[in-house]
Amino acid sequence: MKLRIQLTSIALLAVCAVGHAAEPGESVTVTLDNDVFTSSDNNYTNGLGVSWVSAEIQRYDEDRFVRKWARFWSFLPFVSDDGYDTYESWSLVQEMDTPDDIKNPNPPENDQPYAGILYVDAVLYAKKDRWAHAWELKVGVVGPAAQAEQMQKAFHRVISSDEPMGWDTQLPNEPVINIGYTVAHEAASGHVGKTAEWRVVPVGTVGLGTYFTGIGVGAYAEFGWNLVDALGGAALRAGLNSAATVGVRPTNRWSVSFFVGAAGYGVARYLPLDGTVFRDSRSVDAKSYVGQTSAGFSLRRRGLDVSLAVTRFSATFASERAKTDFGTLSVSWFR
Repeated sequence: MKLRIQLTSIALLAVCAVGHAAEPGESVTVTLDNDVFTSSDNNYTNGLGVSWVSAEIQRYDEDRFVRKWARFWSFLPFVSDDGYDTYESWSLVQEMDTPDDIKNPNPPENDQPYAGILYVDAVLYAKKDRWAHAWELKVGVVGPAAQAEQMQKAFHRVISSDEPMGWDTQLPNEPVINIGYTVAHEAASGHVGKTAEWRVVPVGTVGLGTYFTGIGVGAYAEFGWNLVDALGGAALRAGLNSAATVGVRPTNRWSVSFFVGAAGYGVARYLPLDGTVFRDSRSVDAKSYVGQTSAGFSLRRRGLDVSLAVTRFSATFASERAKTDFGTLSVSWFR
Protein backbone atom coordinates (compact mmCIF):
# COMPACT_ATOMS: atom_id res chain seq x y z
CA MET A 1 0.00 0.00 0.00
CA LYS A 2 2.21 2.85 1.30
CA LEU A 3 5.66 2.82 2.61
CA ARG A 4 8.85 4.97 3.68
CA ILE A 5 15.92 7.98 8.60
CA GLN A 6 17.21 10.57 10.02
CA LEU A 7 18.17 13.31 7.52
CA THR A 8 21.85 12.75 8.15
CA SER A 9 21.48 9.07 7.28
CA ILE A 10 19.69 9.91 4.05
CA ALA A 11 22.33 12.41 3.05
CA LEU A 12 25.12 9.94 3.80
CA LEU A 13 23.54 7.18 1.75
CA ALA A 14 22.90 9.55 -1.14
CA VAL A 15 26.54 10.61 -1.19
CA CYS A 16 27.69 6.98 -1.13
CA ALA A 17 25.28 6.08 -3.91
CA VAL A 18 26.43 8.92 -6.13
CA GLY A 19 29.99 7.87 -5.53
CA HIS A 20 29.16 4.45 -7.00
CA ALA A 21 27.28 5.89 -9.98
CA ALA A 22 30.16 5.61 -12.40
CA GLU A 23 28.46 2.90 -14.45
CA PRO A 24 26.13 4.09 -17.25
CA GLY A 25 22.48 3.70 -16.39
CA GLU A 26 22.77 4.05 -12.61
CA SER A 27 20.53 6.50 -10.77
CA VAL A 28 19.89 7.97 -7.34
CA THR A 29 16.38 8.99 -6.28
CA VAL A 30 15.22 11.01 -3.28
CA THR A 31 11.50 10.77 -2.56
CA LEU A 32 9.26 12.65 -0.15
CA ASP A 33 5.68 11.64 0.60
CA ASN A 34 3.83 14.11 2.80
CA ASP A 35 0.25 15.15 3.39
CA VAL A 36 1.31 18.79 3.71
CA PHE A 37 0.86 18.75 -0.08
CA THR A 38 -2.84 17.96 0.43
CA SER A 39 -3.39 20.13 3.55
CA SER A 40 -4.09 17.12 5.79
CA ASP A 41 -2.20 15.56 8.70
CA ASN A 42 -3.43 12.07 9.49
CA ASN A 43 -2.96 8.34 8.78
CA TYR A 44 -0.01 7.86 6.43
CA THR A 45 1.44 11.31 6.94
CA ASN A 46 5.08 11.21 5.80
CA GLY A 47 7.52 9.02 3.93
CA LEU A 48 11.14 9.79 3.19
CA GLY A 49 13.69 7.68 1.36
CA VAL A 50 16.68 7.48 -0.91
CA SER A 51 17.23 4.80 -3.56
CA TRP A 52 20.10 3.65 -5.73
CA VAL A 53 19.35 1.76 -8.96
CA SER A 54 22.05 -0.21 -10.75
CA ALA A 55 22.85 -0.42 -14.42
CA GLU A 56 22.18 -3.79 -16.07
CA ILE A 57 24.06 -6.23 -13.83
CA GLN A 58 26.11 -7.77 -16.67
CA ARG A 59 28.01 -4.48 -16.86
CA TYR A 60 29.61 -5.12 -13.47
CA ASP A 61 32.63 -7.27 -12.71
CA GLU A 62 31.96 -10.73 -11.30
CA ASP A 63 33.34 -9.81 -7.88
CA ARG A 64 31.04 -6.78 -7.46
CA PHE A 65 28.31 -7.13 -4.83
CA VAL A 66 25.53 -6.40 -7.31
CA ARG A 67 26.56 -9.40 -9.43
CA LYS A 68 26.83 -11.67 -6.38
CA TRP A 69 23.45 -10.54 -5.07
CA ALA A 70 21.70 -11.16 -8.39
CA ARG A 71 23.44 -14.51 -8.77
CA PHE A 72 22.25 -15.57 -5.29
CA TRP A 73 18.63 -14.89 -6.31
CA SER A 74 18.93 -16.17 -9.88
CA PHE A 75 16.52 -19.02 -9.10
CA LEU A 76 13.65 -16.51 -9.08
CA PRO A 77 11.53 -16.49 -12.26
CA PHE A 78 12.78 -14.04 -14.94
CA VAL A 79 15.87 -12.95 -12.97
CA SER A 80 18.95 -13.38 -15.21
CA ASP A 81 16.87 -15.36 -17.73
CA ASP A 82 17.76 -15.26 -21.42
CA GLY A 83 16.29 -12.23 -23.11
CA TYR A 84 15.80 -10.32 -19.84
CA ASP A 85 17.86 -7.41 -18.53
CA THR A 86 18.32 -7.53 -14.75
CA TYR A 87 18.68 -4.51 -12.44
CA GLU A 88 18.87 -3.94 -8.70
CA SER A 89 17.62 -1.18 -6.45
CA TRP A 90 18.47 -0.51 -2.82
CA SER A 91 16.45 1.92 -0.72
CA LEU A 92 16.67 3.28 2.81
CA VAL A 93 13.19 4.33 3.87
CA GLN A 94 11.33 5.81 6.81
CA GLU A 95 7.56 6.12 7.09
CA MET A 96 5.23 7.41 9.74
CA ASP A 97 1.51 7.13 10.47
CA THR A 98 -0.46 9.26 12.94
CA PRO A 99 -4.07 9.56 14.18
CA ASP A 100 -6.45 12.32 13.12
CA ASP A 101 -5.78 14.59 16.13
CA ILE A 102 -2.04 14.80 16.72
CA LYS A 103 -2.52 17.30 19.60
CA ASN A 104 -4.13 14.62 21.77
CA PRO A 105 -1.46 12.86 23.91
CA ASN A 106 -3.74 9.82 24.29
CA PRO A 107 -5.62 9.44 20.98
CA PRO A 108 -8.70 7.20 20.78
CA GLU A 109 -7.84 3.53 20.49
CA ASN A 110 -10.14 3.19 17.47
CA ASP A 111 -8.07 5.71 15.48
CA GLN A 112 -4.94 5.14 13.39
CA PRO A 113 -2.12 4.22 15.82
CA TYR A 114 1.12 6.15 15.85
CA ALA A 115 3.61 4.05 13.87
CA GLY A 116 7.18 4.66 12.74
CA ILE A 117 8.88 2.21 10.39
CA LEU A 118 12.48 2.18 9.14
CA TYR A 119 13.67 -0.37 6.61
CA VAL A 120 15.98 -1.33 3.78
CA ASP A 121 14.22 -2.32 0.57
CA ALA A 122 16.10 -4.53 -1.92
CA VAL A 123 14.46 -5.13 -5.30
CA LEU A 124 15.53 -7.19 -8.32
CA TYR A 125 14.00 -6.09 -11.63
CA ALA A 126 13.82 -8.17 -14.81
CA LYS A 127 12.80 -6.33 -17.99
CA LYS A 128 12.00 -7.64 -21.46
CA ASP A 129 10.12 -5.96 -24.29
CA ARG A 130 6.93 -4.59 -22.71
CA TRP A 131 7.24 -6.54 -19.45
CA ALA A 132 8.78 -5.64 -16.09
CA HIS A 133 9.00 -7.99 -13.09
CA ALA A 134 10.15 -6.97 -9.61
CA TRP A 135 11.06 -9.17 -6.63
CA GLU A 136 11.25 -7.32 -3.30
CA LEU A 137 12.82 -8.04 0.10
CA LYS A 138 12.05 -5.57 2.89
CA VAL A 139 13.92 -5.77 6.23
CA GLY A 140 13.67 -3.23 9.04
CA VAL A 141 12.10 -2.24 12.35
CA VAL A 142 8.86 -0.72 13.60
CA GLY A 143 8.71 1.28 16.83
CA PRO A 144 10.74 3.98 18.61
CA ALA A 145 13.95 2.60 17.05
CA ALA A 146 12.68 3.91 13.70
CA GLN A 147 13.15 7.50 14.97
CA ALA A 148 9.89 8.68 13.39
CA GLU A 149 8.91 10.74 16.44
CA GLN A 150 12.08 12.82 16.26
CA MET A 151 11.74 13.26 12.51
CA GLN A 152 8.11 14.41 12.60
CA LYS A 153 8.64 16.83 15.48
CA ALA A 154 11.66 18.38 13.75
CA PHE A 155 9.75 18.73 10.46
CA HIS A 156 6.73 20.30 12.19
CA ARG A 157 9.01 22.87 13.85
CA VAL A 158 10.39 23.80 10.43
CA ILE A 159 6.92 24.30 8.91
CA SER A 160 5.46 25.84 12.13
CA SER A 161 2.84 23.11 12.45
CA ASP A 162 1.27 21.56 15.56
CA GLU A 163 3.59 19.38 17.64
CA PRO A 164 2.49 15.73 17.62
CA MET A 165 1.79 14.78 21.25
CA GLY A 166 0.90 11.08 21.18
CA TRP A 167 4.09 9.30 20.15
CA ASP A 168 4.28 7.63 23.59
CA THR A 169 1.43 5.42 22.34
CA GLN A 170 3.21 4.31 19.16
CA LEU A 171 3.67 0.69 18.10
CA PRO A 172 6.51 -1.00 20.06
CA ASN A 173 9.87 -2.09 18.67
CA GLU A 174 9.68 -5.21 16.51
CA PRO A 175 11.52 -6.52 13.43
CA VAL A 176 9.89 -6.13 10.02
CA ILE A 177 10.36 -8.56 7.15
CA ASN A 178 8.35 -8.77 3.93
CA ILE A 179 8.68 -10.27 0.48
CA GLY A 180 6.79 -9.21 -2.61
CA TYR A 181 6.41 -9.56 -6.36
CA THR A 182 5.11 -6.98 -8.85
CA VAL A 183 4.52 -7.30 -12.58
CA ALA A 184 3.77 -4.52 -15.08
CA HIS A 185 2.89 -4.93 -18.78
CA GLU A 186 2.55 -2.31 -21.48
CA ALA A 187 -0.75 -3.57 -22.86
CA ALA A 188 -1.36 -0.81 -25.39
CA SER A 189 0.50 2.20 -26.76
CA GLY A 190 0.43 4.59 -29.68
CA HIS A 191 1.05 8.08 -31.01
CA VAL A 192 -1.04 11.23 -31.29
CA GLY A 193 0.12 13.42 -34.10
CA LYS A 194 3.84 13.51 -34.85
CA THR A 195 5.30 13.80 -31.35
CA ALA A 196 2.85 12.87 -28.58
CA GLU A 197 2.70 9.32 -27.19
CA TRP A 198 0.44 7.32 -24.89
CA ARG A 199 0.39 3.93 -23.20
CA VAL A 200 -1.73 1.86 -20.82
CA VAL A 201 0.01 -0.35 -18.25
CA PRO A 202 -1.76 -2.91 -16.03
CA VAL A 203 0.06 -3.66 -12.76
CA GLY A 204 -0.31 -6.55 -10.32
CA THR A 205 1.36 -7.09 -6.94
CA VAL A 206 1.42 -9.59 -4.07
CA GLY A 207 3.06 -9.30 -0.65
CA LEU A 208 3.69 -11.64 2.30
CA GLY A 209 5.16 -10.81 5.70
CA THR A 210 4.84 -8.74 8.84
CA TYR A 211 4.44 -5.43 6.95
CA PHE A 212 1.92 -6.16 4.19
CA THR A 213 0.17 -9.39 3.24
CA GLY A 214 -2.27 -9.16 0.36
CA ILE A 215 -2.71 -8.66 -3.36
CA GLY A 216 -3.32 -5.68 -5.61
CA VAL A 217 -4.36 -5.08 -9.21
CA GLY A 218 -4.65 -1.86 -11.17
CA ALA A 219 -3.59 0.08 -14.22
CA TYR A 220 -2.28 3.48 -15.18
CA ALA A 221 -2.42 5.55 -18.35
CA GLU A 222 0.44 7.81 -19.40
CA PHE A 223 0.46 10.56 -22.03
CA GLY A 224 3.30 12.80 -23.08
CA TRP A 225 6.30 13.47 -25.28
CA ASN A 226 9.45 11.34 -25.56
CA LEU A 227 8.21 8.82 -22.99
CA VAL A 228 11.01 6.76 -21.47
CA ASP A 229 11.09 2.97 -21.26
CA ALA A 230 9.99 2.66 -17.61
CA LEU A 231 7.08 0.50 -16.44
CA GLY A 232 5.31 0.24 -13.11
CA GLY A 233 6.55 3.44 -11.55
CA ALA A 234 4.31 6.19 -12.86
CA ALA A 235 1.10 6.31 -10.86
CA LEU A 236 0.70 3.02 -9.00
CA ARG A 237 3.36 2.78 -6.34
CA ALA A 238 3.62 0.14 -3.65
CA GLY A 239 5.44 2.52 -1.40
CA LEU A 240 8.81 3.91 -2.30
CA ASN A 241 9.20 2.49 -5.81
CA SER A 242 12.27 2.96 -8.01
CA ALA A 243 10.67 1.39 -11.07
CA ALA A 244 10.44 4.74 -12.88
CA THR A 245 14.25 4.86 -13.18
CA VAL A 246 15.11 1.22 -13.91
CA GLY A 247 16.93 0.83 -17.22
CA VAL A 248 16.41 4.49 -18.12
CA ARG A 249 19.25 6.39 -19.76
CA PRO A 250 19.73 10.18 -19.72
CA THR A 251 18.16 11.95 -22.67
CA ASN A 252 19.16 15.20 -24.35
CA ARG A 253 15.52 15.88 -25.19
CA TRP A 254 12.76 16.96 -22.86
CA SER A 255 10.60 14.09 -21.71
CA VAL A 256 7.20 15.18 -20.38
CA SER A 257 4.52 12.82 -19.13
CA PHE A 258 1.16 13.05 -17.39
CA PHE A 259 -0.27 9.98 -15.70
CA VAL A 260 -3.33 8.76 -13.86
CA GLY A 261 -4.01 5.37 -12.33
CA ALA A 262 -6.29 3.36 -10.08
CA ALA A 263 -5.86 0.15 -8.10
CA GLY A 264 -7.62 -2.10 -5.63
CA TYR A 265 -5.97 -4.08 -2.82
CA GLY A 266 -7.16 -7.13 -0.96
CA VAL A 267 -5.54 -6.76 2.46
CA ALA A 268 -4.96 -9.60 4.91
CA ARG A 269 -2.47 -7.65 7.04
CA TYR A 270 -1.10 -4.11 7.10
CA LEU A 271 1.29 -3.30 9.96
CA PRO A 272 0.43 0.37 10.65
CA LEU A 273 -3.23 -0.60 11.18
CA ASP A 274 -3.11 -4.20 12.45
CA GLY A 275 -0.28 -3.53 14.88
CA THR A 276 2.76 -5.59 15.76
CA VAL A 277 2.83 -9.38 15.40
CA PHE A 278 4.78 -10.58 18.43
CA ARG A 279 4.01 -7.84 20.98
CA ASP A 280 0.79 -6.25 22.21
CA SER A 281 0.06 -2.92 20.56
CA ARG A 282 -2.71 -0.62 19.51
CA SER A 283 -4.63 -1.63 16.38
CA VAL A 284 -7.82 -0.86 14.47
CA ASP A 285 -10.26 -2.87 12.37
CA ALA A 286 -8.58 -2.65 8.96
CA LYS A 287 -10.66 -2.88 5.80
CA SER A 288 -10.12 -6.03 3.75
CA TYR A 289 -10.45 -4.06 0.49
CA VAL A 290 -8.86 -0.66 -0.21
CA GLY A 291 -9.01 1.46 -3.37
CA GLN A 292 -6.34 3.90 -4.56
CA THR A 293 -6.14 6.62 -7.20
CA SER A 294 -3.03 8.54 -8.26
CA ALA A 295 -2.31 11.31 -10.74
CA GLY A 296 0.68 13.47 -11.55
CA PHE A 297 3.34 14.52 -14.02
CA SER A 298 7.05 14.00 -14.67
CA LEU A 299 9.74 16.10 -16.35
CA ARG A 300 13.05 14.61 -17.56
CA ARG A 301 16.06 16.04 -19.28
CA ARG A 302 19.61 14.70 -19.43
CA GLY A 303 20.48 13.42 -15.96
CA LEU A 304 17.52 14.86 -14.06
CA ASP A 305 13.98 13.63 -13.45
CA VAL A 306 11.44 15.50 -11.32
CA SER A 307 7.95 14.17 -10.67
CA LEU A 308 5.00 15.26 -8.56
CA ALA A 309 1.91 13.18 -7.83
CA VAL A 310 -1.14 13.10 -5.57
CA THR A 311 -2.49 9.83 -4.15
CA ARG A 312 -5.82 9.18 -2.45
CA PHE A 313 -7.14 6.05 -0.73
CA SER A 314 -10.60 4.89 0.13
CA ALA A 315 -11.35 4.15 3.80
CA THR A 316 -8.59 1.91 5.20
CA PHE A 317 -10.21 1.06 8.54
CA ALA A 318 -13.74 0.99 9.93
CA SER A 319 -13.52 3.96 12.33
CA GLU A 320 -11.43 6.20 10.04
CA ARG A 321 -12.20 9.90 10.58
CA ALA A 322 -10.67 11.22 7.35
CA LYS A 323 -9.48 9.56 4.15
CA THR A 324 -5.77 9.09 3.52
CA ASP A 325 -4.24 11.40 0.91
CA PHE A 326 -0.75 12.73 0.31
CA GLY A 327 1.53 14.22 -2.31
CA THR A 328 4.80 12.76 -3.59
CA LEU A 329 7.82 14.75 -4.76
CA SER A 330 10.55 12.63 -6.36
CA VAL A 331 13.89 13.78 -7.78
CA SER A 332 16.26 11.42 -9.65
CA TRP A 333 19.77 11.85 -10.99
CA PHE A 334 21.00 9.60 -13.82
CA ARG A 335 24.42 8.64 -15.13
